[in-house]
Amino acid sequence: MNEYTGLFVGLTTIDIQYFVDSFPTSNRKVKTVPPAILTGGPATNAAVAFSFLNNQACLATAVGSNSFSAFIKNDLKKCSVHHFDLVENQSKNVVLASVVTSLGNGDRTIFTHHPEKIKPEITPAKLLADTNPKILMIDGFYPEFSIQCAQIAKGKGITVVLDCGSWKPQFSQLIPLADVAICSSDFFPPNCSSTIQVFDYLHKNGIKNAAVSRGGKSLLYSDGQERGGMAVEKVAVKDTLGAGDFLHGAFCYYYLDTDFNFKNALKHASKLASFTCRYPGTRDWLKFGN
Repeated sequence: MNEYTGLFVGLTTIDIQYFVDSFPTSNRKVKTVPPAILTGGPATNAAVAFSFLNNQACLATAVGSNSFSAFIKNDLKKCSVHHFDLVENQSKNVVLASVVTSLGNGDRTIFTHHPEKIKPEITPAKLLADTNPKILMIDGFYPEFSIQCAQIAKGKGITVVLDCGSWKPQFSQLIPLADVAICSSDFFPPNCSSTIQVFDYLHKNGIKNAAVSRGGKSLLYSDGQERGGMAVEKVAVKDTLGAGDFLHGAFCYYYLDTDFNFKNALKHASKLASFTCRYPGTRDWLKFGN
């Protein structure tokens, strides 16, 4: 196994996940088993997947001082994720996500909120100098900090990967700085209403390789010359929470490990993402991986 330095910049959340037999109708109280309390967030879960394959990863996010700080730090330490807390000495509210997952098919509904604005205690330049990453993944949160990280990485020739979950204004500045964009089916830049238009927009604005994940449907890809679909491995789904994030983290590892072979990296990453859906929550799959 090769080891690379991957840097992931973005959101950390606390996910409170309930499992139900079926989604309830209005005005009902549903009793369940005690919920799982997990550390989540796009960049965080991606870093966990990268570390699973690579034995370590670096994560820059904003946690600060709150009742969940120790819980988050312990979880990241268990996952061999080196945490750079951008607001370590500040009192901050954690981003909470309430998740309801159907035991029937793994579908989930999430209630969450945006993070507070931050004043980082470390500069992007120092972060990049301290980590010296081979690859940088950004999920679009903490835009000013993330844009500066991407600018520095681009100047140093470091590969930049974007997790494009849904359109945010800062993506208009991040996309020209990135090499790869892996998008959800909900990602539509301005004046785009189809995957073809999304791919066209991304390539026009500097993205070399792009993909759109669609849950259990085929993974669509475009490298500027070839466009196509890649079948997603069928598994007995118990939970889809975090699967897209794990796809992004695994892609970053395999992109380096295949010497930047975009399609091969997607294929391997998709297989791992499907594997994670066989287990409840966002950490149980780690016990059963190779």
